[in-house]
Amino acid sequence: MSSANEPALPQTGCVRFKRLALGVVVLGVFAILAFAGSSVYDAWRAYHTAIAATNRETGNVAKALAEQTAWTWQAVDLLLRDTARWYVNDSHKIAPERLDDVLASRTAGVRQVRLITIVDAQGIQRHRSRGSSPPNLDVSDRSYFIAQRDRTATGLFMSEPLITRSENRAGVILSRRLDDDKGEFAGVITAIVDLEDLKQFYGAVNLGRGSAIHLLRADGTLLVRNPPTPAAVGQRFPELAAQSNAPETPLESPIDGKRHFIAVARVRDTNLALAVTREEAVALRPWRDEAIRLGLRTLIITLLGALTIVALLRQLRRVEAGERALRESEERYALAMEGANEGHWDWDVATDRLFLSPKMKILTGITQDSAITTRTAWMAAIVIHPDDVPRREAAVREHFEGHTPRYECEYRVRQPGGTWGWLLARGRFLRDSTGKPYRFVGSAIEITAQKQAQIDKDHLEAQLRQSQKMEAIGTLAGGIAHDFNNILGAILGYGELAHQQSAPGSTLRRYLDNVMHAAERAKALVDRILGFSRSGLGERVPMNVQSVIEETLELLAASLPPGIRLERTLEAGNAAVIGDATHLHQVMMNLGTNALHAMAHGGVLSVVLECVELSEGKTFSRGSVTPGSYVRLAVIDTGTGIPPAVLERMFDPFFTTKGVGAGTGLGLSLVHGIVTELGGAIDVTTQPGEGTTFEIWLPVAGETGRPFVAAARELPRGGGETVMIVDDESSLVALAEETLAELGYEPVGFESSSAALQALRAEPERFDLILTDEAMPDLIGTELASDIRRIRPDVPIILMSGHGGPQLAKRAAAIGVNEVLRKPLQRRDLAEALARVLTAPVHSIPC
Repeated sequence: MSSANEPALPQTGCVRFKRLALGVVVLGVFAILAFAGSSVYDAWRAYHTAIAATNRETGNVAKALAEQTAWTWQAVDLLLRDTARWYVNDSHKIAPERLDDVLASRTAGVRQVRLITIVDAQGIQRHRSRGSSPPNLDVSDRSYFIAQRDRTATGLFMSEPLITRSENRAGVILSRRLDDDKGEFAGVITAIVDLEDLKQFYGAVNLGRGSAIHLLRADGTLLVRNPPTPAAVGQRFPELAAQSNAPETPLESPIDGKRHFIAVARVRDTNLALAVTREEAVALRPWRDEAIRLGLRTLIITLLGALTIVALLRQLRRVEAGERALRESEERYALAMEGANEGHWDWDVATDRLFLSPKMKILTGITQDSAITTRTAWMAAIVIHPDDVPRREAAVREHFEGHTPRYECEYRVRQPGGTWGWLLARGRFLRDSTGKPYRFVGSAIEITAQKQAQIDKDHLEAQLRQSQKMEAIGTLAGGIAHDFNNILGAILGYGELAHQQSAPGSTLRRYLDNVMHAAERAKALVDRILGFSRSGLGERVPMNVQSVIEETLELLAASLPPGIRLERTLEAGNAAVIGDATHLHQVMMNLGTNALHAMAHGGVLSVVLECVELSEGKTFSRGSVTPGSYVRLAVIDTGTGIPPAVLERMFDPFFTTKGVGAGTGLGLSLVHGIVTELGGAIDVTTQPGEGTTFEIWLPVAGETGRPFVAAARELPRGGGETVMIVDDESSLVALAEETLAELGYEPVGFESSSAALQALRAEPERFDLILTDEAMPDLIGTELASDIRRIRPDVPIILMSGHGGPQLAKRAAAIGVNEVLRKPLQRRDLAEALARVLTAPVHSIPC
């Protein structure tokens, strides 16, 4: 920042501070006034709410009590109607002295009725439900009798409150008229309702202090009041009974002169009214208490608001003083983070607010202008590799719970181009005094290049270890195959001799056929072991790949199980690969057989052969290739796929997932050995439940035509040439002597290479050809051949080996060995090899 801009900062800061200070004062005053207005409004609303609640409560109580009173009066009226009907129609059937008892039994079910009486037409009480009537008790002057006699009232008539003459108790009398069968007045039936019972009923209703219940007649005569006011009972209060609805404002009560909220409800089917009152002072006391609390709270909040404004103004001065230092510190931090090429984040755990630096957004695959303000939105916007999600979540959780001192994790994030970028994230949770995390801060750096370098290094090391392991096992297997070949050679040789001497169709011929068949199977097994150990002595010549694959597929197609279809796409033309056609045949046959076994329930076996030009090198599951021309052989099945545990070990020798007797475990190890020998690579892709694809990549060595298939020839025969036979196995020496003698040669056998060398030195011109084994205890075959070349450079030499390979063939050729044969040998092998190396005339004999 230039010095010309320095003076502007304090001035700008001062203006901003004044604006902030004014804004704080204005907002503070507005907030205080708003709060005061809110308090006034709350008090006004609480006042009207208290009035409405009081009116609602008193009105509901009045209606409920009025309805209950109506049911009481209705029950009494029902009793009067029923008793009147009984008295007029059926009372003559009962003795007069028992009528009082019948009345008592009828009254027993209605608790509110204290007494039922029957008065005759002259007003004399004749019968009653309890006690005995005073003699000639005259009630003709009572209002209820006069009203019923003169028909001034119809139906049920209720008297004013009175004191009964028979019991001297306060009550009201409900009466109905009695008519005889001519319709003439016959008397009155009455029910005395004891006011004390009504007082007890209303007294059980607790409405609180300052509340009262009133039962009045329509003319305002007060019958019952709770709490009781004896002086007012019987008096008229027409203005109280005249109220129909609860007024919004309290009225002055005519009973006690206080202001009351009054609710009046009419008693159904009667001339009664029930009024519930509540004193204004009692009803509004909660509101007054609340209003006082609101006033005090408003005063306290106003004082606190003023103090807060003052404190904020002082704090603004401190903030302005530290703002420049903070800005400069942030600028230095941003420059440091940019120089370190790191992104950083800051997450508020409680609010989920998140800050991401522009570099952090780029590292996690989102644009700098993305509006990401919460961690939830950030996690929804980025794509973390599924394999890394559990590890990353575990690292965050472990540090969040306090199990680790810091957070550190490597994981992959998808970039805008679809690639995966590796990040190394480090961070730490900040904790409060209780240990609870409240903030998470950290940084991240891209480590894609470092991870790729480490992956390449690990892959190369794994390949090296695998190669070393396969080489060690191959050496061991080759040694075992050599020893077995010596034994197998004797079996095959003598078996052929015995087979020739046996009569066709005889039992012996059948037994020998089985022996030869078993020996051929053993020889094939040894060939597979030698192929795995890369010690085979196959001829390395250009071979037409497509013709070998076509021939192998014809064999596979002839033995396809039901439900499996073979699809082939062979487009390699005349592309040639340097190697042995037999080995390539074994590769295709083993891969095809494994594919068929993987489709036990049917499927499709697809074989693709094509030429591919690679512009850059590639690394596969087994091996790697450099840029150039390649033949790609793909064997694809729709079987069960290969589990990960099997995928890692399937190229190991003798590893098999098949049952006992169903596999040797050498198929894929043989494929690996042959492909490696041919300078190629293997790639395997599999999906459990969907199938597997094996790809064989072999370097192209120009073009070659399809091979010519020659007709079978008879075995060539010798012309009496003397052949030196050298082998440390006596049985093989004897077998070779017998075989060569039958072929027309003069064999001379030696079981020691030293003895053979001495015989040659003694008579150098005696021998026309040397046939020697390679592995012998004294002198190995190549050493013997070297010594012989110094004695007789022109003598033909044939080397035999059960454990050879390209290195042996190369070493033998350098010494001057004419041919290298692989054990176990059969008659044709020996006959044709000797005929090729000898210059003497060859006479053919039938095979």
